[in-house]
Amino acid sequence: MPAWMALIRTQTRLWDELEGQMRRDYGLTMARYDVLAHLDLAGGRLGLSELATTVMLSPSGLSKLLDRMDLAGLVERLPDPHDARSSFASITAAGRSMVRKARRGHHELLRRLFADALDDGDLSDLERIMGRIKVSIEAG
Repeated sequence: MPAWMALIRTQTRLWDELEGQMRRDYGLTMARYDVLAHLDLAGGRLGLSELATTVMLSPSGLSKLLDRMDLAGLVERLPDPHDARSSFASITAAGRSMVRKARRGHHELLRRLFADALDDGDLSDLERIMGRIKVSIEAG
């Protein structure tokens, strides 16, 4: 139980720090940043079901988020020319510019938060432990 409580408390505080920095410095929520980052890293476009799985949102949650991001000029939806039932989310030039600027600050904050607290061995242990928990979750 102490390990579980430490994980939850740390994750909550870390997320609050990341969300606060992203909102304060770039006017983005972490959910918007996550969508933009995945689209940018994927070459600018992803199918909606793949994007929903990648950013861990329900299809309806992603749809609502994309509506707001489309209104802000950060993404657009494009029909799939091979499947009329499907569409893609595509990052706009404004979205690409925003995410690349935000990525630098986001990564700097992560480096500072992790490097100040962990050495290379700790980081390897953390990655290994999180991987084992992920496998356990996926195994059901």
